[in-house]
Amino acid sequence: MNIHSVGLYNPLKILKLWVAFHLIVWSVVPWLTNTALPLDSLEAVLWGFEMQWGYDKHPPLSGWLAYIFASALGDFGVYFLSQICVVVAGLGVFRVARYLKMTEVQSVLAVIVLECISFYNYSSVEFNVNILQLPFWTWGWFFGMDALDNKKMRSWIALGLCVGLGALAKYVAVFLLVPLFVFWWQRDQLKQALFSVGLSVAGVVSILVFLPHLLWMAENDWMTITYGLERSGGDDVSWWSRFWYPLDYLLGQLALLIPVIVLVLMIRKKSMRVDALKGVAGLAFAAYMAMALLSLLIGMEPVTMWAVPFPLAIGVWVVSRYQAELSFVRVMKVSVFMALLSIIAYTTVYGLGPRLRSKPHRVNYPAAEIASRSEGVWHQLYGSRLPYVIADEWFGGIINFYGRDKARVMIEGELARSVYLSDVDVVREGALILWMKSRDASSTSLTTMDQVFPDIRERYPQIIEKEDLVISWPRRSDGKEGRYGVALIPPAAK
Repeated sequence: MNIHSVGLYNPLKILKLWVAFHLIVWSVVPWLTNTALPLDSLEAVLWGFEMQWGYDKHPPLSGWLAYIFASALGDFGVYFLSQICVVVAGLGVFRVARYLKMTEVQSVLAVIVLECISFYNYSSVEFNVNILQLPFWTWGWFFGMDALDNKKMRSWIALGLCVGLGALAKYVAVFLLVPLFVFWWQRDQLKQALFSVGLSVAGVVSILVFLPHLLWMAENDWMTITYGLERSGGDDVSWWSRFWYPLDYLLGQLALLIPVIVLVLMIRKKSMRVDALKGVAGLAFAAYMAMALLSLLIGMEPVTMWAVPFPLAIGVWVVSRYQAELSFVRVMKVSVFMALLSIIAYTTVYGLGPRLRSKPHRVNYPAAEIASRSEGVWHQLYGSRLPYVIADEWFGGIINFYGRDKARVMIEGELARSVYLSDVDVVREGALILWMKSRDASSTSLTTMDQVFPDIRERYPQIIEKEDLVISWPRRSDGKEGRYGVALIPPAAK
């Protein structure tokens, strides 16, 4: 069948439908099903509220953007921002494929195949540093190719901006250079790239973009580096762990690619297997190998979600290697099936979650009521806006974002994680302390304030514990309620 004989098969029309599907459906569905933003998204909004050059876990860019979109459009804005990242990255994949002389049909299929990877549909709802990296990878690859082949200084500068801004999202973004360098190596261009003035210019640009955050880190005990090292394990790892960590990581990533593998098995019989475009294998797989090698060398335990940008070029490799355009309809059917399955799965898990499981998902918490009731405790006693909250990033984010007072948050009561605050501020203006006592208000097993904040009484002996907040879980049929502990640090002037 001639794929151009039916209007729907027009490749650019399909690409536009893919863009609309992500920007509309994947923004609206979570906005309708969820009563709270996902944890990473809410934490990013909380960071952005403070507008610092860095935060306790990550560089600043995700916080800035999340706060801007949340302030403008509420919860919907954060979901929309996440899909903007996916769409811009997908358009970057299309641009890379076209640059490599793939046809429009092939280039669109290279994007559509990404629907078979959960990173880019189901998991993309939760805006975080991993999702924010996506555009910088694909467009960084394109600008790098264009810069070297066509000797364009503006493309070298653009590559530097992609690396610098990517690193301001998450440090692992510098890994985008690994696939690009392997791509050049496979095409016998690496020496030319390494000795080009343009690459040096790109390096200078990326450093200048990243420099303010670097200075911030130096002033704040390199806290983001410390967090990354703690997250990935320590120096005291057994010899077998050094081998197990990279193997487990690669097996986990392989499992996430099972739908792609199934797709390949479905189309390979119809295709005449040919060599993939030169260098494309490097774009598709080099980042995985680099992360596994780093894990082996330093005993680091990679986190699954670190690999969110890694398979962005998988579609380019599959389409060019297995002539996927010859199985156009089948590829489209599988990809559309995976897209719809992801929507159905998300709607079921989170939309019907309150009725299907006993333990509520975070996105099913009564965020607005928690914020309103918590602020009400303060207002009733002091008649002024709530200035500070001491809570973990989840409850602190709820009070900060969903509350009217926009209270500043001391994360887990640790000044090291909230360098923009001080004990002096809290003692002078007062604060509310909030924690989860039990997801079941009728339970006799309750978490105390001292268990959550071990040194809080020593630092603030004037603490007054208040009556618990008991709040119903949204959309449940069993009438269950959650119990939240509340305590106050009275303002010094009151």
